[in-house]
Amino acid sequence: MAPRWSLLPVLAALAALGIAGCATTGTGAGTLGLGKTPRASGIQELHLLTMPVALNLDGTPGPDGVAVKLFANVGSAAKPAPIRSGEIEILLFDGLLSGGSAALPQPSHAWRFTAAELRGFETQAMVGTGYQLTLRWGAFRPKNDRVTLIARHPVGEGRYLYSTPGVIACAP
Repeated sequence: MAPRWSLLPVLAALAALGIAGCATTGTGAGTLGLGKTPRASGIQELHLLTMPVALNLDGTPGPDGVAVKLFANVGSAAKPAPIRSGEIEILLFDGLLSGGSAALPQPSHAWRFTAAELRGFETQAMVGTGYQLTLRWGAFRPKNDRVTLIARHPVGEGRYLYSTPGVIACAP
């Protein structure tokens, strides 16, 4: 006799996938919270994809940068769409972030891009429009064997929309 499949576990799994997301909003200077709210830029979610290791971009021994891809869900579009207003910040933290704290520590390095600046990094992928960024961190030297990156979009009044963190291996 063939096994009988129940739709209940399948529907529950699909619902869980629909609830899971990569965006959070927060209040204050780096506190995290959940939710989707309308914003002037239209950005609803940020997705940051990181390379697994830091890069040596200058030929001198040791890592000095990272490569990331950034995608944003804008408005009601089903696929990631171009960012045409506002700005995006990429924050670099030395080591792993503690999940128990609601406040983010001071980043070790940060990059800020306006929507106009991001146009030069725009790329088309099967999943939609994204941005391919190779970021040098300058004088920063990691003290840990990993760094953490987070993208955020200021939404006003000290609030931000955050991507999930990306962890990158690097030699101290």
